Amino acid sequence: MGRNNKQSQAGNLILILVAMVLGVLIGLMFASKPVMSPQSTTLQGKVDEVLDLVESRYVDRVDPDTLGERLLSAMLSELDPHSSYFSVRETERNDEMMRGNFDGVGLVLRREGDTTYVGQVLPDGPSVVSGILPGDMILTVDGVPVSGVGMPADSVVARLRGAPGSEVTVEVLREGDMMISFILRRGRVPHHTMPYAAMLTDTIGYIRLTSFASTSHDEFLAALQQLKRQGMRYLVFDLRDNGGGSLSAATDIVGELLPVGRLIVYTQGAHQRRHNTYARMNGSFTTGGVTVLVNENSASASEVVAGALQDNDRATIVGRRTFGKGLVQAEYELADGSSVLLTTARYYTPSGRCIQRSYADGTEEYYREYFNQLIDEAYADSMTMAILDSTPYQTVGGRTVYGGGGIAPDVPMAYRKDSSFVYLNRLSSKGLVAKVTFDYVKMHARSLLDRYPDADAFRRNFRTDEALLQRLVAEGERVGIAKDSGSLQRQRSYIMALLKANIGQSLYGERGFYDTYILFDDDLQQVLGMLKHKKL
Repeated sequence: MGRNNKQSQAGNLILILVAMVLGVLIGLMFASKPVMSPQSTTLQGKVDEVLDLVESRYVDRVDPDTLGERLLSAMLSELDPHSSYFSVRETERNDEMMRGNFDGVGLVLRREGDTTYVGQVLPDGPSVVSGILPGDMILTVDGVPVSGVGMPADSVVARLRGAPGSEVTVEVLREGDMMISFILRRGRVPHHTMPYAAMLTDTIGYIRLTSFASTSHDEFLAALQQLKRQGMRYLVFDLRDNGGGSLSAATDIVGELLPVGRLIVYTQGAHQRRHNTYARMNGSFTTGGVTVLVNENSASASEVVAGALQDNDRATIVGRRTFGKGLVQAEYELADGSSVLLTTARYYTPSGRCIQRSYADGTEEYYREYFNQLIDEAYADSMTMAILDSTPYQTVGGRTVYGGGGIAPDVPMAYRKDSSFVYLNRLSSKGLVAKVTFDYVKMHARSLLDRYPDADAFRRNFRTDEALLQRLVAEGERVGIAKDSGSLQRQRSYIMALLKANIGQSLYGERGFYDTYILFDDDLQQVLGMLKHKKL
């Protein structure tokens, strides 16, 4: 049976189930023939009355809070694909992401079954000086067992979180059956949105940003200034897989790359008059060359950045068509601490483009069309992209650009179609690359950190050995993935680098990963090649 047929049948089943549920509710209402109160003619009155009926007459007991949250989510999903309801805990997590920090001990946890390990000790977190190591199995937190007892991961995290300055006792089991107790002092833990910045050549700098939060502009500016001191004359700004975040952070970052007075973006909605955002002051990098890397997962604030730089002819956009989210959400906190993320406006690039994809046929079709677009572009013989909105718009320099479906790059970059990656992709999708490298970290963390005291030493001197590669192959065979000798031979260097990068990430954080990985990042290396040959 084809995918579309399955999706169609699933959709029909959902409609049938909804109709059945509505039928039951209507049956109850007619059976009881309640006297309608005056407020029942309003939307709020109708909702309250139906909820009262469900609570007092429904065949099974229901949790009113859970029912209410489902009702809110369903109602908002009918408006557009990005308006949504967040529970109290979800609101807290979102606020942490937008603030760019949280209060805790600075450990990244890793779960294997119901066992909790220290996956990473954040380099600038409170626990970095404690002596606790990646690979340590966490047995208890303040005397309460947390591994092997079925405790959910969120509960373990909650026990480690707390007010800055407070202490928590953590007992761990280290490889070699060493039980060690640590008293960790909680503190403010930064959540960096810029995992990596470095000079790729004597004149080409690189900044990768994974989201936009209140700290992003400061992180970007600090990196920009450091790279300039190191001789940067050309910036590669990597927004691949950046799903967005704070619009103000995005406009502040664009302002560092545009001359004063240039239009960055404008927003407008049914209840919001047009609001223009301009570059407020001469940025710190307004004359050097800029390339922006994007892909199908670059969305929202990432598209604001790419669109503003493209329309102002300030950067060359390279990669693949972006997601196409041109809606602005505002967060409204509710009385119980939960929140509603409500779409209040659309944003438009300086030329007047709205890059929002159509959602006229509902959320399910909205995402189905997105996945179909990815499939079509992945299998196309040419990276020439279909124009989804035929209205032409003009950049500052007179180039024609189009909206309606994300940012189309100036230089399209094809998807990898090398079949020799299939074997590695199967291993990765089963989590085996992560498993094998973390098992290695469990056994060798102490000796590795003694031998390589920082990420630079690790990058220069660590070599992935053959035994680790064979362990990966064996783990694959254990779960039914047959060894592919041809793929191993062809992709050996890449696989070995990926193993090293994962080990480096556990030991030294994001720098430990990217120092190795960027050398084998195919898209980035293509950009470097084009820059060296002056094709960008």
